[in-house]
Amino acid sequence: MNSDLAPCSVLEAIVSGDIDDVKAALLDGLDVASRSETGLTLLMTASIEGQVEIVRLLLEGGIDIDLGSQNGSTFLIYAAVNGYADVVELLLEQGADVHKVDEDGNNALICASQMGHSDVAQILVRNGAAVDQRNEFGSTALHWACLGNHVEVLSVLLENGADSEKVDDDGSTALMCAAQNGHVESVKLILERGVDFEKTDKCGNTALICAAQTGHIQVVQDLLENGADGNVVNNHGSTALHLASRGNYPEIVELLLENGVDAEMVDEEGNTALICAAQYSSVEVMQVLLANNVDVNHVNKYGSTALHWASQDSCCIEILPLLLELEADISKADEDGNTPLICAVQNGLPDTVLTLLEHGAEVDATSPMGFTALIFAALEGHADIVQHLLEHGARIDAADEDGFTALLCAAQNGHVDAMLLLLEQGADIEMTNGKGCTALICAAQSGHEEVVRILLEKEAVIEHVTVDGYTPLIIAAQNDQAEVVQLLVESGADIEKADDDGYTPLIFAAQNGHEGVVNIILDSGAAIDAESNDGSTALVVATLFSQLGAVRSLVDYGASIDFPDSSGKTSLMVAAEKGDAALMQFLLENKADVNAKAHNGNSVLVFAALGGHVDCIEMLLDLGADASATGSNKNSALRVAASGGNVEIVKLLLCRGADINAQDDDGDTPLLETVFEGQLDAARILLEHGADATMPNTMGWTPLIVAAQRGHINIVMLLAENGAEVNAHTYNGRTALLLAAEEGNLEIVRLLLDNDADVDSADSDKWTPLMMAAYRGHEEIVRLLLDNDADLYSTNLSGATAAMIARSNCRYEVANILQDHEAENSDPIHDEDSADTFKPVQATRKKPDWFIPSREVRREHEPFSAGSFGKVYRGWWLSTRVVVKCVTVKSEKENRTFHREARIWQRARHPNIVPFFGACDEGSSYFFVCEEAKNGKLLDYLFHERENGRSLVWRKLLDAALGLHFLHERHIVHSDLKCNQILVSKDGVGMLTDFGLSFLTTEASEEEEIVGAIRWKAPECIRKDKPVVPNVQSDVYSFGMCVVEAVTGEVPWGSLPDPVVKFHVTRQKFLPRPTVFSNDAQWKLVQELCAFDPTKRMKLSGAIEQLRVFADEEKFQERLREMENDASDSDEEDDEVEVETAAAKHALHRIRGSLRAVTKMKSIGRSIRERRESENSVIAA
Repeated sequence: MNSDLAPCSVLEAIVSGDIDDVKAALLDGLDVASRSETGLTLLMTASIEGQVEIVRLLLEGGIDIDLGSQNGSTFLIYAAVNGYADVVELLLEQGADVHKVDEDGNNALICASQMGHSDVAQILVRNGAAVDQRNEFGSTALHWACLGNHVEVLSVLLENGADSEKVDDDGSTALMCAAQNGHVESVKLILERGVDFEKTDKCGNTALICAAQTGHIQVVQDLLENGADGNVVNNHGSTALHLASRGNYPEIVELLLENGVDAEMVDEEGNTALICAAQYSSVEVMQVLLANNVDVNHVNKYGSTALHWASQDSCCIEILPLLLELEADISKADEDGNTPLICAVQNGLPDTVLTLLEHGAEVDATSPMGFTALIFAALEGHADIVQHLLEHGARIDAADEDGFTALLCAAQNGHVDAMLLLLEQGADIEMTNGKGCTALICAAQSGHEEVVRILLEKEAVIEHVTVDGYTPLIIAAQNDQAEVVQLLVESGADIEKADDDGYTPLIFAAQNGHEGVVNIILDSGAAIDAESNDGSTALVVATLFSQLGAVRSLVDYGASIDFPDSSGKTSLMVAAEKGDAALMQFLLENKADVNAKAHNGNSVLVFAALGGHVDCIEMLLDLGADASATGSNKNSALRVAASGGNVEIVKLLLCRGADINAQDDDGDTPLLETVFEGQLDAARILLEHGADATMPNTMGWTPLIVAAQRGHINIVMLLAENGAEVNAHTYNGRTALLLAAEEGNLEIVRLLLDNDADVDSADSDKWTPLMMAAYRGHEEIVRLLLDNDADLYSTNLSGATAAMIARSNCRYEVANILQDHEAENSDPIHDEDSADTFKPVQATRKKPDWFIPSREVRREHEPFSAGSFGKVYRGWWLSTRVVVKCVTVKSEKENRTFHREARIWQRARHPNIVPFFGACDEGSSYFFVCEEAKNGKLLDYLFHERENGRSLVWRKLLDAALGLHFLHERHIVHSDLKCNQILVSKDGVGMLTDFGLSFLTTEASEEEEIVGAIRWKAPECIRKDKPVVPNVQSDVYSFGMCVVEAVTGEVPWGSLPDPVVKFHVTRQKFLPRPTVFSNDAQWKLVQELCAFDPTKRMKLSGAIEQLRVFADEEKFQERLREMENDASDSDEEDDEVEVETAAAKHALHRIRGSLRAVTKMKSIGRSIRERRESENSVIAA
């Protein structure tokens, strides 16, 4: 026989008490541990059924007497639940564990108490059951007995020492359970035994509060008689009176009042019992409270009184007269400015409104936004209330702060009855709101056809215009209200009437893709090609907003498919620029001119290239577009694609025959465009297809010259490999080598020299690469040129050699290099000639060459900055304004440090380093002398420039990065980089100061010392475990924080305390992205500069390239703004927009404006390059 599953016959025998059949089954080998399909063993079934003899029989089979079911219930628990005392007795006699619990933590005593089996409870207690055992929810047997009002069980438990103060997980005692459920006998029994009835649960409720809240008056009375305090408040500040008032228990309220409960106590929201009763429409309770003379005008924290709440429910209509007789304030407004009358109106209660009006409510009282009761009633469409208000003298044309009257509100929301009533009573049908909208326009906008019909029948002006020039028909058309449009057209609305921008109803409908409205208007004879003020037709606008359905309708009705706007752009051009292939295909299928040109000469293909849409270009070429067509400045699609680096489009155009060497008006070829923009891949494709690597523009700039000047080394290599003329020169004689040397592009200089560049090539002013490098202070390039036999003695038109240029521009390190080279490679032929022009930088003398006698320096009386190092003064060195940094030197070590740092500063000669004039080491006070930065600290300078409408942040950060790169090339670590260490010269040049100088790194003003330098420090420098000394990588991190500081104008991490900043940084939590970083590329730069792993930080050279891009864009945008300001008188747009479609129209203008800006970009770029060349000529002179 299967030992797992008990036969049904045996289970039936157990249920029926047939012991003989059970015995027979056991003799036949039935396993006493077998279970039913529900998982119950034979003994469990017998215990449940109370078959004591069968239980006895099964126990003889040796089964585990404490075996549990799937839910953990034992035989004893099953017997206790079902109240079989004899079975319980037997199981206990056989050794059942009285303490065993089920999966919810209930023992047999809790189960018996829950079911009210007092005899079982008595047996279990007698056998040692724990009377205060708590289950998983914290409940004891006493809790369950009280919940079920099992008084006899309760007596057993109390007599056996059950703790009536025990609480469950909600903090409830047994008394609270009994009180909440109204079990009077249980409450009395517990009270007789003595209990703390002021104990509270987790919500702060006492037994009295529990009973009052659930309406059990007898329990309330018993508790009060036993001394319960009725003024105890729960966690929400509510007393038993508050809760009884909310529950509408008038007898309990009266009982509580009789027992001295304070009726004026307020809960956490400031509500008295009367307000609570009014909130829950407890009319009978309100009557009791009012009979006890409570304050009728008490105001809660929201400014509401009982009258406010009573006025919001029709159930309280009976109590209103009593409240008003007791002088409730009928004019009181709550915090939202609503009076009881307005509350009644908002809730649509005409009888309440009438009662309040009859008792003197002010009919025209207004909310803070100017709403009257009449406006609210019209807004909600309560015609009967509108009638009451008008009969009591409400001002019919009163308006809110936006100019909406009751009539406008009713019309806008389609409330016909209220509107008719207002019109019958003389409401002004032509009254307008602040935007100039009449009732007809409001109804048309919302699509309420019946309201529109009535207003037209009442002779509303059909052609009324808003302040922005919108008519009812325009409003309906742009909001896709086809039925209203049909009605207005049939009623004679002018279908050609346009808004202030010249947009007709047809254009609005087309813009928003409302095909049905488009068809209605066209069926009514609208001019299909009507133009707006900017020359746009409905077809052009629909195309711009990708409304294919509207475009189809317009074309089907005969719209001119090639009709251009005022700039000459056709719909096909607009679609091509947007990259809308589906629209393009439809237009082309309908014979749109694939080779049409805008007024600036740009073709459809050029517009597609501007947007970078390969599929659109391929479609146009397949349909015969001229791949070589040019526009203004001879701009072609190939040049646009090459400039943008769009390789796929470049390939496609070249395969379709585009002129690879076509030049624009400036002589620039597509290859030159790629070089200007640094597009390596595009340049490679052009060269592979035969582009002329040597073709110059009108200024004589070849691709190689441009690449060398801009520092694109990979492009320089590519051009050199493809036969570029390395010694070609511009119109003023400048070669690639000369420009690379000037810009400090070391690797490019090396590459050009390796490709046989003329090391002594001179421009029209006789400046050589060596002179340029000396002038700019590029030491490594100077060394490289000298190693390649550059002529040390060549002179420019001014008669200056490279050495003279270096010395006159304070490039002393370069001068030293040139002097050393001359000494090592002495040329007797030049000795005599050079005697007067090349003098040693370091003459033999006792004092170092940086020494300045103290008598030559005068300083102001008061310092402008100070720190632990000393003080900083403004002053004069001879007749030059300078800054004098005085330091205290007390030891030989500090003396050596002073001399070392003077030498460091002396050799740090660079345009973006504060110039060092010298130092003095005599007397009691040592000092450094440097140039005065007339424009002060970077943040101050940027702020003042922003006040003047200029944004220079990226250009100044580029200056700082160039200065830092110069230091790093000379193995100088700044170690204390912050924005207050970046100064700005009188010429607006950003310069670093106080780099790597221990005497000066603590320099700060009092305000700056408030915020510690820790927020600029790299994590590896401030960590607790093995911090590293400042190095090049930590300087890069600090510079990244300077970027954040300069862009936001605030210190990194804002107002967070320094310890919190250190905590975040050392745990690699980066600062949140400031909102001003709207450009993802700019924020990515910060993240790469400030990578937590020093080895993964961006190299400073890479950062400089990225900063140069941002700086160029910043400069370009500044020039663009200047041009726009110049043209503002003729191209001014209205900034006020009423609805979405107007905003969309302005977006259209902006898109067109951006296209016009792109066409101007080339000429601006040429102007900038020409100006730079002119400036370089001036410098050379």
